[in-house]
Amino acid sequence: MKKAILYIWVITDEQAERGHSLAYQEDKLRKYCGLKNIEVVQLYKDDHSAKTFDRPEFAKLLAQIKKNKQDADLLLFIKWDRFSRNTGDAYHMINILNRLGVEPQAIEQPLDLNVPENKIMLAFYLASPEVENDRRALNVISGMRRARKEGIFLGVAPKGYLNQRNENNKPIIVPDTISSPLIREAFEEVAKGVKPVFTILEELQKKGLKCSKSNMWHVLTNPVYYGGVEVSTYKDEPYEIIQGKHEPLITRELFETVQDVLFNRKRKVPEKNTKNKELPLRGLLQCKICGGNLTGSASKNRLKQPYFYYHCRLKCNERFRAKLANDWIVDELLKFKISREDAEAIRRVSKEVFTSNEEDRKKEVQKKNVEIERNQTRIAKAQQMMLDGTLDTQDYKEIKARYEPEILKIKRELSVYNSSNSKMEEYVNYAVDVLQNIDTLFD
Repeated sequence: MKKAILYIWVITDEQAERGHSLAYQEDKLRKYCGLKNIEVVQLYKDDHSAKTFDRPEFAKLLAQIKKNKQDADLLLFIKWDRFSRNTGDAYHMINILNRLGVEPQAIEQPLDLNVPENKIMLAFYLASPEVENDRRALNVISGMRRARKEGIFLGVAPKGYLNQRNENNKPIIVPDTISSPLIREAFEEVAKGVKPVFTILEELQKKGLKCSKSNMWHVLTNPVYYGGVEVSTYKDEPYEIIQGKHEPLITRELFETVQDVLFNRKRKVPEKNTKNKELPLRGLLQCKICGGNLTGSASKNRLKQPYFYYHCRLKCNERFRAKLANDWIVDELLKFKISREDAEAIRRVSKEVFTSNEEDRKKEVQKKNVEIERNQTRIAKAQQMMLDGTLDTQDYKEIKARYEPEILKIKRELSVYNSSNSKMEEYVNYAVDVLQNIDTLFD
């Protein structure tokens, strides 16, 4: 009697399709084994992508076969697209299984692979679902890009907006009457450049804004709020921002001002420096007795000449000459000062590093964009299936809840890679200039 391992595979959005459910596949395989007098030794169920064999259950299956080579003669599945949807990987895995003494076979598409001509049919069975996948993905990507280029925002509405549908049943985002004023206030406060971003966030959270620290940064750098819709890089098409059809919460000018503040392109400084040049550390030093901040003031000698001191506001007898403290600070800062030769070396090495990493950066950006498109494609496909009646609403919601947080996570990761070399060189030059002139800057 031959022994068989049964392998069934399904993805979430196929659950509702007739003939694809896990229960259906298992039932068909067990009936087949009963008719053919084949003993079932194990059953494996998978729900990961069939584009590769990097699937948890298939890995367990393969490990089991390698560990107990005499336990099974067959690996049975319904159709060849349940085995793999990648032609090259499929042939490689078939060779591995054959070397282990296990024959892979699709019960609804049986092939005797010892007959050379049958390999042509195998190629057809394997290539058809792969081509179908690729075509479906291209159609979905094309449709989503076309929608974005028409100014339609797709996906979960960002903070301050709600997902709705217009009179033509097209997806659209509209301002949320509760949170949109708080989002607008966030941009206005950050644009002033006075308070730290997270201080502003804490104040808005007390007013009712539900937003995390990580999401706050995403909000402040998202062009959707001035009416933009992002169209990511795809093949030879560059990244661009299209004027959207939704109502903006802020102006483009306010958005750009916030970007200047966030990335230090426009530093806010007081119109008048109120610091006493003799007491630059006033309020920054700590009393060693009570722990309070030291203030400073001047005393005059007999010749009416002023002498400046730092001292405690309380009666702690903490008092010392301001010049001694100021000079000591300069001495400490000089430990960080670098020479012109060091500065040039840092600039040169940094440039070399940025240049060598640029290709890696571009590849990582492309990889992240592909991941975003893939997840958006899954959601769009599930939505279309729901509209066609082949997927129930609950399954669609589960798919959406699974992939939308992943898209947001990848977009946050993508923002790390979007700094260009020129911007990084600007940061390095600024830092090097500070280190070269640190004592002068303090003076």
